[in-house]
Amino acid sequence: MSYYKKNLKSLKKYRPELYKKLINYKPENRYLITTSNHPQKYPNLLHKDSGLLTYDNNDPITSVLKDLKSKIFLPVLNFHFGFGLGYELMGMVQNYKHQDSVYVVIDPELEPFYHAINMIDFEEIIKEKRVFLAIGEPIGNMYLFFHDLLMLGNLKMYVKSINIIENKLSTRVNFEYFKSVMNQLKDAVREVLLHFGNDPWDSLIGIENTFLNINEIINNPGIKDLKDKFKGKPGIVVATGPSLNKNIELLRGLENKAVICAADASVKVMKRYKLKPHLVTSLERVIATSKLFEGLTQDDVKDVYLAACPVVRPETYANFPGERIIVYRNFATFKWLEIEKGILNIGASSGNMAFKVLEYLGCDPIILIGQDLAFGEGDVTHATGSTYGEKEDSYFKRRILEVEGNYTEKIKTTEVWYQFLKHYEKDVANFNGTVINATEGGAKIQGTKIMTFKEAIDNCINADVNVIDTIRSSLNYPTEIEKVEQREMMIKKVREAIEYSDEVMDKLKEGLHYIQLFKDEIIKPFEESKRIDDKRASELFQLIQEPMKIFAENKFYEIFMHFIQSYYITSMVEVFGVMGSDIEAIRKNFTVVVMLEDMYSVIGKLIAAMKKDMLDMESKLEENFIKKS
Repeated sequence: MSYYKKNLKSLKKYRPELYKKLINYKPENRYLITTSNHPQKYPNLLHKDSGLLTYDNNDPITSVLKDLKSKIFLPVLNFHFGFGLGYELMGMVQNYKHQDSVYVVIDPELEPFYHAINMIDFEEIIKEKRVFLAIGEPIGNMYLFFHDLLMLGNLKMYVKSINIIENKLSTRVNFEYFKSVMNQLKDAVREVLLHFGNDPWDSLIGIENTFLNINEIINNPGIKDLKDKFKGKPGIVVATGPSLNKNIELLRGLENKAVICAADASVKVMKRYKLKPHLVTSLERVIATSKLFEGLTQDDVKDVYLAACPVVRPETYANFPGERIIVYRNFATFKWLEIEKGILNIGASSGNMAFKVLEYLGCDPIILIGQDLAFGEGDVTHATGSTYGEKEDSYFKRRILEVEGNYTEKIKTTEVWYQFLKHYEKDVANFNGTVINATEGGAKIQGTKIMTFKEAIDNCINADVNVIDTIRSSLNYPTEIEKVEQREMMIKKVREAIEYSDEVMDKLKEGLHYIQLFKDEIIKPFEESKRIDDKRASELFQLIQEPMKIFAENKFYEIFMHFIQSYYITSMVEVFGVMGSDIEAIRKNFTVVVMLEDMYSVIGKLIAAMKKDMLDMESKLEENFIKKS
């Protein structure tokens, strides 16, 4: 069997999408296979227009391996810009292994890969699960590809030690493509790190709020009760962008023809028009969010359900005089609670949350209105009647960007809106249905169909849906017995977590003890005499890393990881950045030890703060039992 047929057979089995691209592919004849001067007659690849060869013609393989050896120090997150004949990829897979290693090949052209699979046996490479082949992909697909990749396992921690392995000919021929690839990669790195937060104390606010809201969680039904209850029925996301002024009146008469899910800031705007949503989403942890519901009466929110994530302030619940549905965000803390309500992968805004709620309900199509994610005419930020005004000051203090608009080539936005936009693009790409952007202004969300709201109504909304009746009949409210059982379970879990927090802090203190010994016995003597006891250094370095094992424990993940993850991930990014650098090995270890000293110390303080909150939660739960009795 020829190499081509063998490789194609493997592609069909293991990489069907790439196989489909190649099965009827005809090369453009931009490249020509040649034979190198090496005694083994290794193939080389000639680019016809430039007359340039892809590899050193005297020894293609050795020159590639020499180049890799000079710049690869931590072979985990490896991005190959250009496939060439695959020598770089084979060199990496065969010679540079790490338990977390992935090898990502990006090439806008199919032809080099086509020639390679005709000349070389790639069967083992094609089977290799750690290899990702993004070949012949349009640039518009790359952000989502990078984002999803970086969310796998611990890969996000290696973003400061990324290895860019260039096929020099490919990057020269496709310069603009790879320039855009770098921008998409940077965007994906930034958004992934933002997803895990940048301030542990901010995360603690969400956890404190969750503990304070424990009675809301125990007493109310969850979004899980509404899973697919509106399958194939239209849903409308109402956000508070400036363009909402243009089409809010068209919501009138749709109350029973589509599920209307509004972002929290939209409720008062809708009230001005004597309109109501069916569901209201809220997930901001700050007191300002509670102001969005101030002054609402029971009549204002009759048949309106607050579908909030319980990280919101208790005042947000208190100011909403209607019914609640609990919606968990995909945080480990909610899994630890073991009070099942339904978990969604929610983005950064209440608008992103509204989309995910409608998706969970089974709605299709989902229609967006007021989701500008950009400044409107006259630099307005929100629709008329918004709680904090049409020109909210905070947005003018942020860095201004330009993105493609729905109806304009460029439109101004901010970093925060851009983050929401990217979440939307990810969610839309993963949505198995149709998303219509009927915002009639604002930033373009890739993957959506653009039309006016009237066109969307005419095309997609017709039959009655019986929204409120369906919601009301589907929700399962906990019984008094279930509430008591859940409180008892939570008291037990909190007490166990308090005990475990002491274990964790003891292990971190032990790690700090060995770090001090390392500084006294290894670093200080080396700085003074340039001598080092290699055996003792190795022994202490191993002991210093022992506390790292606790971060991999499932118990630690569920109780503490959401709180400490922003600091932990940022710290590990820096540690692996050092490990992937070209400084001498001994200096790497010294630097890592100092970084771990800071990390253990800070995480110890964070765990102590979390323990205090758990003691408060224990008191709150016990107090509730005393009141009941």
